[in-house]
Amino acid sequence: MNNTPLKCLFVSSEVAPYAKTGGLADVIGALPKKLREQGIDARVALPYYHSIQGRFFDHDSHFLTSYDVHLGWRVQGVGIYEDDSTTVPTYLLKSDTYFARPEFYGYKDDYERFAFFCKAVLELLRHIDFMPDVIHCNDWQTGPLCLLLKDKYRMDPFYANIKTVYTIHNMKYQGLCGKEALDVLELSSDYMSAERLEYHGAISYMKAGLIYSDKITTVSPTYAEEIKTYQYGCGLDRLLGDKLYYKMEGILNGIDYDVYDPKIDPYIYKNYTWRSIGRKKENKVKFQEEYGLEKKDCMLIGIVSRITDQKGFDLMKQTVDSLWVMDKIMQMDVQFVILGTGEQEYEEMFKHFAYKYRERSAVFLTFNEALAQKIYAASDVFLMPSLFEPCGLGQLIAMRYGTVPVVRKTGGLKDTVIHYNPMTKEGTGFEFEDCSGYWMYKKLEEAYQYYVEKKEDFKQIQLNGMKKNFSWDEAAKKYIALYHGLS
Repeated sequence: MNNTPLKCLFVSSEVAPYAKTGGLADVIGALPKKLREQGIDARVALPYYHSIQGRFFDHDSHFLTSYDVHLGWRVQGVGIYEDDSTTVPTYLLKSDTYFARPEFYGYKDDYERFAFFCKAVLELLRHIDFMPDVIHCNDWQTGPLCLLLKDKYRMDPFYANIKTVYTIHNMKYQGLCGKEALDVLELSSDYMSAERLEYHGAISYMKAGLIYSDKITTVSPTYAEEIKTYQYGCGLDRLLGDKLYYKMEGILNGIDYDVYDPKIDPYIYKNYTWRSIGRKKENKVKFQEEYGLEKKDCMLIGIVSRITDQKGFDLMKQTVDSLWVMDKIMQMDVQFVILGTGEQEYEEMFKHFAYKYRERSAVFLTFNEALAQKIYAASDVFLMPSLFEPCGLGQLIAMRYGTVPVVRKTGGLKDTVIHYNPMTKEGTGFEFEDCSGYWMYKKLEEAYQYYVEKKEDFKQIQLNGMKKNFSWDEAAKKYIALYHGLS
């Protein structure tokens, strides 16, 4: 790969600001932009979901081309639209058959929808005369692209030298489907084997990406090691630990400082920096006023998260001193706010607590970017008790806003949050290791004691976090080195 500049196409089912359900979108919205700043010709391809059509650019004037895509006996047309108004050229692939639906995922034919997407992206390259050095694939939706490129397109000189990087954002979601996926991918029954795509009688799109990519990355160094173990490997730990370890690397995610910066954030009540951290308190006061919390100087605990078991919310239902952990937490003089959507049992649990502690809690079962920013700025403590966390962006954003994270010591949380040491004045938050409601409560209690009794130490933790550099600069340099190392 001697071309200058190096060319890289990011392929993802989600990209901020177009389509977002979680951190994947934030990564693909930020990393290519940073790579372009460092001289890489980075571009992005994603599905043109019906819900985003007309929201970001004039639809008709940005049409680029169209062509047919063959999936076994099926032939489906795809229209290509380019958003050239951003710093990163972005190609949106339109198919009313597959993407004109209310949700991004959750359909019985998801295996066919994303097989179509992967093949359409490969065909796209020829139509826009763009021959990337690297195609950077992300999560199960793009796993088949690595396979198709290596086993179906490699004989074509146009594709012969293209390499693939496959990033695991969350091992839990593997894109499992039936043997009918072989048909749409035009693969023989030989691929239904443990050495290839078979996973407990199903086809795994995640496995396709792992086996057929040239390099595997995860979104934090600790997660790269964790998924080689039975506890975190989701059934693929032996494949990763025994066979594919040689091509794995963990590169810590960053956050986009053009979006997450209390100095310029347009959504928060009062802008501030680490030098003017006293202004942060004004954000809490205004938040309390706007959302009906009792107006007082008590510790405000914030959560912005998907409300699922992965995020550790089952710990709230455990007991300490014969009380639910959440009740035990609320015995302290604290307020509590959560923003997110997810599993019904946890949503109902938080509705219960919102009613029980209605003057001291606010529960928003939705997602709203502006409200999320306000919560980061207003909260004193940010809680992330995740069972596992590939990287986590919430704790990075929280530290940027001077909000002290209380986290379980796993994955990217372990890599980014340093437990405070009052002797050295070093550290950015509080960690607990055992996956238990008791230890989550004890670390929140410790943070509370610092907030109430050791105010200068608490302020020091805030400042330590705000001064940390979690921008994409370092990660981008590591990805560039990785791309150049492919041969």
